[in-house]
Amino acid sequence: MNGADTVAPLVAPSVAPPAPATRGTSARKAASQATVSVGMAIALGAVAMCFAALLLGYAILRAQAPSWPPPGEAPVPRSWSWLLGATAAALAGSAAMRAAVRVVDRETTTAALRLKFLLIVAAVAGTTFIGVQILGWASLSASGIRPNAGIVASVVYALTLFHAVHALAALVALIPALVRALRGGRVRTTALAAIASFWHLVTIVWLVVLVAVFIV
Repeated sequence: MNGADTVAPLVAPSVAPPAPATRGTSARKAASQATVSVGMAIALGAVAMCFAALLLGYAILRAQAPSWPPPGEAPVPRSWSWLLGATAAALAGSAAMRAAVRVVDRETTTAALRLKFLLIVAAVAGTTFIGVQILGWASLSASGIRPNAGIVASVVYALTLFHAVHALAALVALIPALVRALRGGRVRTTALAAIASFWHLVTIVWLVVLVAVFIV
């Protein structure tokens, strides 16, 4: 066999390593996502502990009372239009946020339109929830049940007002993502997931308040 017949060994093409700038961008993005996740976990834990403390105080107060409502106090009327309306709005908002997190990473025109729709639904649901709460407080006040009307009334106002503040915070946190989506910008998955987690916590707390204060 002469030199002309020699077959050169096959050499696999080399793959160039990612450029330093690309690696740096990916590292910064990962660090930012980790920061958002850790920050939201801490925030959720703090909010959950605040609600747990309030509910525990309510449970102790109710357990120590000879009867509930305490003697001389009228029970808070169960306005089912208020309670069911607020519950429906809270659940609708949570469902919309959950669905939005599922489609935010899909880079298609249909997914972008669906994301806009879902975020609008969540925003409308959150606004409706707060509006229904305001109507509920107005109804209580018109019935003569004000925050200083007694222990039961003060508990109802304290828990529902404190919860409504956090529902408003969840709605405000959603606005930047909604505006970005409507303008055709990219919504960050980590940020949206963090907002959705906060939204779910607010919904769960409302269900607990509903059962503990108005039903049991």
